[in-house]
Amino acid sequence: MKFRDFILKQTPEDLSKYAKDAGTTVGYIKTHLLYGYKEPRKNLRKALSTASKGQVSEAEIHQHFGLYPASVANNLNGNDAAIE
Repeated sequence: MKFRDFILKQTPEDLSKYAKDAGTTVGYIKTHLLYGYKEPRKNLRKALSTASKGQVSEAEIHQHFGLYPASVANNLNGNDAAIE
């Protein structure tokens, strides 16, 4: 699931618990992370993935912040992309 979609579908109580489990605040998530304004450090990226309990992978968090390609456009070996 995309990180932004995950955040937007959370209830206020669920988002508060998620933020606490990830070691950050709801305000920081909504202000800086939701729209990709700030790239979180490695430890926070991992914590955001772990706190989602499998709903958002670390690769999907990387994609949200533009750190990982959403798809492999230049696949020279003819195989399908591993991550879409």
